[in-house]
Amino acid sequence: MLIYLIGLPGSGKSTLGKMLAQKLNYSYFDMDDVICAKEKQTIEEIFAYKGENYFRELEYDILHQTFELKNTIVSTGGGVPCFFDNMNEMKKHGVTIFINPTTEELTNRLFGQGGENRPMLKGKTNKQVFDFIESKYKERAPYYEQAALIFSTNTLKLADILTRLQKEKFIS
Repeated sequence: MLIYLIGLPGSGKSTLGKMLAQKLNYSYFDMDDVICAKEKQTIEEIFAYKGENYFRELEYDILHQTFELKNTIVSTGGGVPCFFDNMNEMKKHGVTIFINPTTEELTNRLFGQGGENRPMLKGKTNKQVFDFIESKYKERAPYYEQAALIFSTNTLKLADILTRLQKEKFIS
């Protein structure tokens, strides 16, 4: 079983993904980490030197590599579901879970975690980050909301995800 975690930057995909993988005894695969290792650059550097189109093509290639994996939690980059046929492919090959905290929570998380270093947030004030996140959500929601499971809470716990996965019979 492949489980794809999707959502905006700062939504908790990596944190929850690692915990979920450990609890289910699955492997963990972070697409951003794999891209950075492959390119020997940060995402910010890839955007700056090679552009967004190059980065999105890397994501596409890495996503397609995940289809060969078994029992793996895949933490996707925030834009992965929104390009090419990525969302349909993830749904075809596994279970998609949309992690969706509020805009306020995302703004607080991103500012608290050095989010100003993220390519899309660089140089923005707290208010600009809030507005940016709201705008990105509106743009990406039609893709994110196609997920098999959606969690729209800031107090999301690992047990909540496990319970829903079992209830929906994605895991036993």
